[in-house]
Amino acid sequence: MTDALMVLTKLWQQQKPEISNPHSQEELGLKFLFSLNKQLEKDLQYLSGQKDLEKSHFFEKLKVTFGSMSLDQFKHKPFIKYEKKYLFLHIPDHAGFLLEPSTGIEKIYLYRATKVVQQLSNEMGETSRPELFILKSGIIEEFKIIDDNYVRTMNEKTLSAAQMSEMLLLLADSLSITFA
Repeated sequence: MTDALMVLTKLWQQQKPEISNPHSQEELGLKFLFSLNKQLEKDLQYLSGQKDLEKSHFFEKLKVTFGSMSLDQFKHKPFIKYEKKYLFLHIPDHAGFLLEPSTGIEKIYLYRATKVVQQLSNEMGETSRPELFILKSGIIEEFKIIDDNYVRTMNEKTLSAAQMSEMLLLLADSLSITFA
């Protein structure tokens, strides 16, 4: 093994430092969710294009949503944050996977969930369609944000956005096998 390779191996094995600035933590958390969203879309596009893959039609049906839920009841209370970001991997005919950050976006929680849209209207005839999620599980996994491309699992494994995308797609694929 060359010296350079040994040095790189040692660097990879070292733990990444934790982030201490809360403002940058929230920004890094949002950047991570955004890069995970892009990676999932890229991976789904690639897998859908693999016509020799038996499951290409399954991957064509998966949808990724990156958005925010606003809690209208807190809109006029400045001390309460009323918008919450999320990333949702929709699996047709099954509950999907919801990735929801904690309040300061220092952690991301993974749940099984179903997305529902409510049709609400007020006395003036205006309608809104807020998106809600019905959780189908407790927290499956908790990920601590390390930086804009890495998270750490509860058992101290470090994952990049690409590895997390692969993990979510493998979980989705395993559900299609389980319930087929």
